[in-house]
Amino acid sequence: VLGVFFGMILASLYFVYFQLEKWNLKTFLFFLIGFSIGLFIMLSKPSAENDSLLFVLFCGIISVSGMTLPGLSGSFLLLLLGNYTLLLVDSVNAIYYTLTDLIQFNFEFMEDHSRMKLLQLAVIFSVGSIIGLVIFSNVLSFVLTKFKQVTLATIIGFIAGSLGVIWPWRNKVFFKNNEGEVLFNSLGNPIIEYYDYYLPNFLNTNYWFINLFIILGILIVSLLEKYGVQKK
Repeated sequence: VLGVFFGMILASLYFVYFQLEKWNLKTFLFFLIGFSIGLFIMLSKPSAENDSLLFVLFCGIISVSGMTLPGLSGSFLLLLLGNYTLLLVDSVNAIYYTLTDLIQFNFEFMEDHSRMKLLQLAVIFSVGSIIGLVIFSNVLSFVLTKFKQVTLATIIGFIAGSLGVIWPWRNKVFFKNNEGEVLFNSLGNPIIEYYDYYLPNFLNTNYWFINLFIILGILIVSLLEKYGVQKK
């Protein structure tokens, strides 16, 4: 999955770069600002999964901006915030299982604390997305209309600087107590302390396997871009 995302964002970075009409001192300065922010995020301690309702609402507001800004993915932003799996995997699965139970007139899920918590998060995330779509879409559209070049330069810098966040070759290191036992959050998921990044072994089959998915991500974005140009 990380390989596909890595490829998609690499391709997005390429296409956004060529939307920038020219480089000058101002665009380069905003590129450095975006790059510095992205680099800070990449080098700082990764965001841990957070099921706070206020934070989930914030995730919904922020992630929907990926629909407005070219080259910026809402899923990528959720990965940076540490809540991608919680909101777009676990919560979506909870909705699917709940709908299946409702069709079968099975209401036992209402006694499942974990399921109800995930459904609650899905609702809050949806509300945040609607709020973000209404507010941010107008703000970002204004910025792209009035300050398109510096905005694109900032996006290019931000994506380039934070690309390492989804580096596919990494290991998870979990929080442990004094006894060496892995700690879990309220939903029963292990809490990630940080990611141990490493350079791939070119002689390892896994390296070439992940590269296939990186190429797949690049092809997906390239084909979508080609389709979009043809529709214009």
